[in-house]
Amino acid sequence: MLNRSISRYISLQIALLVSAILLVFYYMITVVYDWGLDDSVHYFMVLEAESYIEHGTSAASNASITVYPTYDALPQPIQQAFGNQTWKEKELYYQSQDDQFFYLMPYYNSSEDQLLFILHTDYEDHDNEMVGLSIGEIASLLALAIVVLSIGVIRNLGWSVIKPIKALHEWNHQISSQGQTAKSVDPIPDFRFNELNEAAEQIRHSITEINLRNDKEKQFLRVLSHELRTPLAITKASLELIHKTKSQLDPKLANKLNKIERANTNMCATSEVLLWLWSDDFAPFNTQRLNLNEIIQLEIENNLYLAANKDVTFSLFEHEAFIEANPVLVQIVVRNLIRNALQYSTDGKIRIDFQPKTGLTVSNPVAKQANPENGVGDYGYGIGLYLISTLCEKMKWECVTQQDTEQFQIRISKIGNNTTSC
Repeated sequence: MLNRSISRYISLQIALLVSAILLVFYYMITVVYDWGLDDSVHYFMVLEAESYIEHGTSAASNASITVYPTYDALPQPIQQAFGNQTWKEKELYYQSQDDQFFYLMPYYNSSEDQLLFILHTDYEDHDNEMVGLSIGEIASLLALAIVVLSIGVIRNLGWSVIKPIKALHEWNHQISSQGQTAKSVDPIPDFRFNELNEAAEQIRHSITEINLRNDKEKQFLRVLSHELRTPLAITKASLELIHKTKSQLDPKLANKLNKIERANTNMCATSEVLLWLWSDDFAPFNTQRLNLNEIIQLEIENNLYLAANKDVTFSLFEHEAFIEANPVLVQIVVRNLIRNALQYSTDGKIRIDFQPKTGLTVSNPVAKQANPENGVGDYGYGIGLYLISTLCEKMKWECVTQQDTEQFQIRISKIGNNTTSC
């Protein structure tokens, strides 16, 4: 997600708007100046024409404007510049040559019943001879004034709009960090605008509702913890008493007792991890040095009955691998990996490998008609994988699954600390 600031965004938009206004303004002031210049020239040329018609001579006060009684009386370079065309009375024609600008206007001479022509000659550096500010200087001063006004507008927006938004942002962080201590009865600061005040009310309402739900979940977990641990402890104690008379039991009953003991052990370990995963107690489990190879072999032996009707073999790494981790968590992960591999594997070889750099990898063959898109996302490969991914996420381990049409693979890296192999 991009890191965007409202104040920076508004400032940038206003700066772009001001730049566009300055460009349009500079263009318009230049065009208006040219229009005004042409209008002034037209006005004085009309005066010269009327003076010529009335007195027979041009006014001596304007040396740049000359009246010619006919088109043929114009200087030859002027005739070549404008050419012979159909003239419209009082229409201003314009041509340029080198550093000179020529304005030519036909005017009807009623006394001679023909058109006379008024020529105005101007030079490119006429602005340098003007008294006062040039058009460029005027445009620059006006542009500076617009920039100053724009800065004032930006500061005013920052004070009136951006500041309340920042205040809402800080207040949101404050009540979010308070967590369960946030009270719905605490007054909401006034953020000046109705929309911001409504957003603050919705934020507080959402946080209050989340806190209530969290309280209910905690209460449920406390009750569930007691209701699970108590019967499991009683069952385990009863099984230990029965186990003392195991030698006296019938072999069939002894096998059933083994299954009950194994199920009770699995249930105790699983419930302990589940209660920890969905609680807010992030205190780490006690860790110890574990031989991962021995744990895997033990789980293979305990769960091999799941592949009773399959031709499945195991390829297990032979070197000893020691990790620093909690034995219950590692046992839960390994047990679910082995059980899922045995339950969903077809005939073939289940490969288990461990390397300190890549971690623990388990791959098993799958039916060719199996859809690779099923299993990982919707837990079609067993709730065990969901439990593994959740546990790895909380323990900061990396869990990656990969499936194609013939093989399913899961890799868990960063499992435990100080991993060594020999």
